Amino acid sequence: MMTTELTSTNSTARPALASLLRWQEPLATRLRYRHTLPGMVANRLLNVELGLYLIAELLPLIPAQFLPDLINGQGAAYRLRPSWSPRQYRALNQARTLLAPYRDRTVWLNALDKYATLSPDIRAFSVNARGGWNPEISIYVLRERLSLFQGVLA
Repeated sequence: MMTTELTSTNSTARPALASLLRWQEPLATRLRYRHTLPGMVANRLLNVELGLYLIAELLPLIPAQFLPDLINGQGAAYRLRPSWSPRQYRALNQARTLLAPYRDRTVWLNALDKYATLSPDIRAFSVNARGGWNPEISIYVLRERLSLFQGVLA
């Protein structure tokens, strides 16, 4: 009886994870092959960039380290936020689901550190103190990523 319960839990967890990652395909697959990225690195790259995009859209003046405050609805940056449009609130709510692991500050900071180790020609965002777009990435790649992030948070 216990085995059946564990099996059914695992089978329902996988489709849920798959649906959370679906927004990343086929771009994650192209990144994986184009840059010979191991395992889930392409998916993690897109997750981090979605978080950075969210910050750029909602609170562009705060450092990337404060994403957990933004998605948890806490901290001074969140409390002092400007008035947002309904579209921005929808984006935040969608990001809360997609970026749930990054509610934990340690997980987010580790992900940012790993993101910084990736080649600059693959990263859409700059990892310096000012943040913003990575000037070393092609305009085509930047447009492709922006279009993906806008679509998923719409």
